[in-house]
Amino acid sequence: MGCLLVLVLAGVSTAMIYFFGYPLWVMVALGSLWLAAALYSAIFGHRGFGGGPRTDLLIVIAGAGITAAVIIPQFEAQKPCNQARTALMKLADAENTYFAEHKTYTKDLQLLRLSLKPEVNISIVKSDGQSFIATASHRLCDKDNDGKPDVLMWDSAKGGPQ
Repeated sequence: MGCLLVLVLAGVSTAMIYFFGYPLWVMVALGSLWLAAALYSAIFGHRGFGGGPRTDLLIVIAGAGITAAVIIPQFEAQKPCNQARTALMKLADAENTYFAEHKTYTKDLQLLRLSLKPEVNISIVKSDGQSFIATASHRLCDKDNDGKPDVLMWDSAKGGPQ
Protein backbone atom coordinates (compact mmCIF):
# COMPACT_ATOMS: atom_id res chain seq x y z
CA MET A 1 0.00 0.00 0.00
CA GLY A 2 2.87 2.40 0.76
CA CYS A 3 4.34 1.96 -2.73
CA LEU A 4 0.94 2.63 -4.30
CA LEU A 5 0.46 5.79 -2.21
CA VAL A 6 3.90 7.06 -3.20
CA LEU A 7 3.27 6.41 -6.90
CA VAL A 8 -0.13 8.10 -6.84
CA LEU A 9 1.12 11.10 -4.86
CA ALA A 10 4.19 11.45 -7.07
CA GLY A 11 1.86 11.60 -10.08
CA VAL A 12 -0.44 14.09 -8.38
CA SER A 13 2.55 16.24 -7.35
CA THR A 14 3.93 16.22 -10.87
CA ALA A 15 0.57 17.07 -12.41
CA MET A 16 -0.15 19.93 -9.99
CA ILE A 17 3.24 21.50 -10.56
CA TYR A 18 2.99 21.03 -14.31
CA PHE A 19 -0.44 22.69 -14.53
CA PHE A 20 -0.25 25.28 -11.74
CA GLY A 21 3.47 25.98 -11.17
CA TYR A 22 4.87 26.75 -7.73
CA PRO A 23 2.43 29.06 -5.92
CA LEU A 24 2.17 28.68 -2.17
CA TRP A 25 -1.29 27.09 -2.28
CA VAL A 26 0.07 24.23 -4.41
CA MET A 27 2.88 23.62 -1.91
CA VAL A 28 0.40 23.61 0.99
CA ALA A 29 -1.95 21.23 -0.83
CA LEU A 30 0.87 18.84 -1.70
CA GLY A 31 2.26 18.96 1.82
CA SER A 32 -1.19 18.17 3.22
CA LEU A 33 -1.61 15.23 0.85
CA TRP A 34 1.79 13.77 1.75
CA LEU A 35 1.06 14.25 5.46
CA ALA A 36 -2.30 12.52 5.09
CA ALA A 37 -0.60 9.62 3.31
CA ALA A 38 1.94 9.31 6.12
CA LEU A 39 -0.82 9.31 8.75
CA TYR A 40 -2.83 6.73 6.82
CA SER A 41 0.24 4.52 6.50
CA ALA A 42 1.05 4.88 10.18
CA ILE A 43 -2.46 3.90 11.24
CA PHE A 44 -3.48 1.29 8.67
CA GLY A 45 -0.18 0.15 7.16
CA HIS A 46 1.05 -3.37 7.69
CA ARG A 47 4.15 -4.39 9.55
CA GLY A 48 7.17 -5.73 7.72
CA PHE A 49 8.54 -9.24 7.84
CA GLY A 50 9.03 -10.49 11.37
CA GLY A 51 6.83 -7.78 12.89
CA GLY A 52 9.43 -5.03 12.33
CA PRO A 53 8.74 -1.36 11.67
CA ARG A 54 5.82 -0.22 9.58
CA THR A 55 7.19 -0.58 6.06
CA ASP A 56 4.34 1.35 4.44
CA LEU A 57 5.12 4.36 6.62
CA LEU A 58 8.82 4.14 5.83
CA ILE A 59 8.11 3.98 2.10
CA VAL A 60 5.81 7.03 2.27
CA ILE A 61 8.37 8.99 4.30
CA ALA A 62 11.08 8.15 1.74
CA GLY A 63 8.79 9.20 -1.13
CA ALA A 64 7.92 12.46 0.61
CA GLY A 65 11.59 13.18 1.22
CA ILE A 66 12.53 12.57 -2.40
CA THR A 67 9.63 14.71 -3.62
CA ALA A 68 10.59 17.53 -1.26
CA ALA A 69 14.21 17.36 -2.41
CA VAL A 70 13.06 17.85 -5.99
CA ILE A 71 10.31 20.45 -5.45
CA ILE A 72 11.69 22.80 -2.76
CA PRO A 73 14.71 24.14 -4.72
CA GLN A 74 12.43 24.94 -7.68
CA PHE A 75 9.91 26.60 -5.35
CA GLU A 76 12.66 28.78 -3.90
CA ALA A 77 13.94 29.69 -7.36
CA GLN A 78 10.49 31.02 -8.31
CA LYS A 79 10.50 33.69 -5.60
CA PRO A 80 10.87 37.21 -7.06
CA CYS A 81 14.05 38.17 -5.17
CA ASN A 82 15.69 34.88 -6.14
CA GLN A 83 14.80 35.51 -9.79
CA ALA A 84 16.62 38.85 -9.66
CA ARG A 85 19.58 37.22 -7.91
CA THR A 86 19.71 34.46 -10.54
CA ALA A 87 19.60 37.05 -13.32
CA LEU A 88 22.61 38.80 -11.78
CA MET A 89 24.53 35.51 -11.59
CA LYS A 90 23.73 34.77 -15.25
CA LEU A 91 24.87 38.27 -16.18
CA ALA A 92 28.11 37.82 -14.24
CA ASP A 93 28.81 34.52 -16.02
CA ALA A 94 28.10 36.13 -19.39
CA GLU A 95 30.33 39.11 -18.56
CA ASN A 96 33.16 36.77 -17.54
CA THR A 97 32.80 34.85 -20.80
CA TYR A 98 32.81 38.13 -22.74
CA PHE A 99 35.87 39.29 -20.81
CA ALA A 100 37.73 36.07 -21.62
CA GLU A 101 37.15 36.67 -25.34
CA HIS A 102 37.58 40.47 -25.54
CA LYS A 103 39.74 41.39 -22.49
CA THR A 104 37.18 43.97 -21.39
CA TYR A 105 33.70 44.00 -19.90
CA THR A 106 30.75 45.34 -21.87
CA LYS A 107 27.85 47.59 -20.98
CA ASP A 108 25.72 46.31 -23.88
CA LEU A 109 23.27 43.61 -22.77
CA GLN A 110 22.68 42.56 -26.39
CA LEU A 111 26.31 41.43 -26.73
CA LEU A 112 25.93 39.12 -23.74
CA ARG A 113 23.04 37.18 -25.33
CA LEU A 114 21.16 36.66 -22.08
CA SER A 115 17.75 35.01 -21.86
CA LEU A 116 16.10 36.59 -18.84
CA LYS A 117 12.58 36.57 -17.49
CA PRO A 118 10.58 39.64 -18.57
CA GLU A 119 9.66 40.46 -14.96
CA VAL A 120 13.31 41.09 -14.07
CA ASN A 121 14.80 44.49 -14.84
CA ILE A 122 18.56 44.33 -15.26
CA SER A 123 21.10 46.99 -16.19
CA ILE A 124 24.84 47.39 -16.30
CA VAL A 125 25.77 50.58 -14.47
CA LYS A 126 29.52 50.56 -15.18
CA SER A 127 31.91 48.45 -17.19
CA ASP A 128 35.55 48.84 -18.16
CA GLY A 129 38.66 46.73 -18.60
CA GLN A 130 38.87 45.76 -14.91
CA SER A 131 35.35 45.38 -13.52
CA PHE A 132 31.63 45.89 -13.97
CA ILE A 133 28.69 46.88 -11.80
CA ALA A 134 25.20 45.60 -12.56
CA THR A 135 21.81 45.92 -10.88
CA ALA A 136 18.68 43.80 -11.03
CA SER A 137 15.19 44.10 -9.60
CA HIS A 138 11.85 42.36 -9.75
CA ARG A 139 8.64 44.31 -9.30
CA LEU A 140 7.46 41.92 -6.55
CA CYS A 141 10.75 41.84 -4.62
CA ASP A 142 10.08 44.27 -1.77
CA LYS A 143 11.51 42.90 1.48
CA ASP A 144 11.47 46.22 3.32
CA ASN A 145 7.80 46.91 2.37
CA ASP A 146 8.41 50.49 1.23
CA GLY A 147 6.37 50.07 -1.96
CA LYS A 148 9.42 50.14 -4.24
CA PRO A 149 11.17 47.07 -5.63
CA ASP A 150 14.47 46.20 -3.95
CA VAL A 151 17.49 46.61 -6.21
CA LEU A 152 20.20 43.96 -6.00
CA MET A 153 23.72 44.87 -7.08
CA TRP A 154 26.70 42.90 -8.41
CA ASP A 155 30.13 44.55 -8.22
CA SER A 156 32.84 42.38 -9.74
CA ALA A 157 35.59 44.51 -8.17
CA LYS A 158 34.25 43.68 -4.71
CA GLY A 159 33.76 39.98 -5.39
CA GLY A 160 30.17 39.76 -6.57
CA PRO A 161 26.83 40.38 -4.84
CA GLN A 162 26.62 43.39 -2.58
